[in-house]
Amino acid sequence: MRKLQLERHIANLPEDQKQAYRIKLAQEENLALKEARKKTTTNDFESLAVVGRGAFGEVRLVRRKPTPNNPNDPNNGRIYALKSMKKEMMVLKNQVDHVMAEQGILALAPEETSRWMTVLHYSFQDDSYLYMVMDFMPGGDLMSLLMKEDTFSEDVTKFFMSEAAQAISAVHALGYIHRDIKPDNMLLDSRGHLKLTDLGLCKKVGEVSARDHPEVVLEQLRKQGVILGEERNGNVQSDWASGMGSGGAAGHRGHGEPMAMSIDSPAGIPTGVGGVKPQMPTGKARREMAYSTVGTPDYIAPEVLAAQNGASGYSYTCAVDWWSLGVIMYECLVGYTPFYAEDPVTTCRKILRWRQCLEIPAETKQRLSHKCIDFLSCLLAGPESRIGSQKNGTTEFENGFVQVVKHPWFQGYDWEGSAKRDGPLLPPGAKEFPDLLEFLKTCPKSDPRFKPLIQRVTQNFDTFEDYGSNLYKESKTKRVDQERLDHFVGYAYKRGRKPKLPIQMS
Repeated sequence: MRKLQLERHIANLPEDQKQAYRIKLAQEENLALKEARKKTTTNDFESLAVVGRGAFGEVRLVRRKPTPNNPNDPNNGRIYALKSMKKEMMVLKNQVDHVMAEQGILALAPEETSRWMTVLHYSFQDDSYLYMVMDFMPGGDLMSLLMKEDTFSEDVTKFFMSEAAQAISAVHALGYIHRDIKPDNMLLDSRGHLKLTDLGLCKKVGEVSARDHPEVVLEQLRKQGVILGEERNGNVQSDWASGMGSGGAAGHRGHGEPMAMSIDSPAGIPTGVGGVKPQMPTGKARREMAYSTVGTPDYIAPEVLAAQNGASGYSYTCAVDWWSLGVIMYECLVGYTPFYAEDPVTTCRKILRWRQCLEIPAETKQRLSHKCIDFLSCLLAGPESRIGSQKNGTTEFENGFVQVVKHPWFQGYDWEGSAKRDGPLLPPGAKEFPDLLEFLKTCPKSDPRFKPLIQRVTQNFDTFEDYGSNLYKESKTKRVDQERLDHFVGYAYKRGRKPKLPIQMS
């Protein structure tokens, strides 16, 4: 295809120039094939700093070393985030399926999905560790931004909900449920836009469906006039109200309906002892609380907890991700999660009794629009009526993202234009990140500017002591023992580079 494309563009050139372009294309094709065949190892990367550490491994800021045989390789000096995980811990903690699932979905994700998920460029292993080389997101995560801002305005929340909804839709279009949607797993780029990461808990539930990809969905809705045109948007609002309950744009589900929630009630059910609300954590306290509870259950859907507790008749679908989005939306608006408790067991109990425990504080409710509260009620709902739920009387499920776009809260929202603009809340240092990362590609460690440069590039991440990197251990050059590969067969991936045509296409 590239050869035919080139021939069309050089048809009117002299024969000697044509031949020169053909030779350049052949060289580029051969170079791309050599790059694809080359085995990726830790030798290819230089460690710059530690930006994350957990029970099973760590995440490092790394730089791709120059390719000796190709000084013009565009990946030379490129900055990545390298995630390393201890094989032994993966096996002992029964995480093998999770780590293989994460590698599988990221390898499956096409380039178009890179807008919504951190791109996996390479995955490989040695005798002790698994490695994933991914995009570095200098803006940190959404939890850090929430910690800094405490709460978001309704408009800012709408922006992040729109981006998160598209990211969740992109995962569902690949045939997976994410199952771990939370602010810590939503990273921000230098323009304040959002991407999902940490797909280790993803569950395969279907096949790839290109028609469900968010870009395809938006294009179809544009053609139908759902997005463009105020008159049509008004009709969508009426359709939604008739299909989702009696409240319409100005209310919520009726109190007699089985999915009615306490946020629809005039007075919420108090969650504290003696009717007194507990003091909710904000800012740094919330961050520390999140870290102190390993595997915090705050964002888990009730049907997932019920299934894990062995309750009969409970299963779950893609709708669990929309519940998690509702919890995040609540946290953005209120400042803490709706089922917050001092210990995870109490949190789980509150989630299972969500109809009795869920309420919006009166002071928050006063400053929110009815449409905003109604959208929240469509996320924090039972699996029978939640966004992305099963169609009435059928085995099919609603496309959750279509329902999000059609909801009255998003009436008039500029879905296409928001991607072209910076986000409403830029992470600290956002404006300088592109220049800093470009300079970091070539700045040697011996340069006195290197250390302050790293500090500025990683300013949105917690500081970790660097105890030394396994990237430089002697074991990296040893051949991997075949017996150690039993659990991780096929854990190798390289995102191929498309050869460039040697002529500028008009």
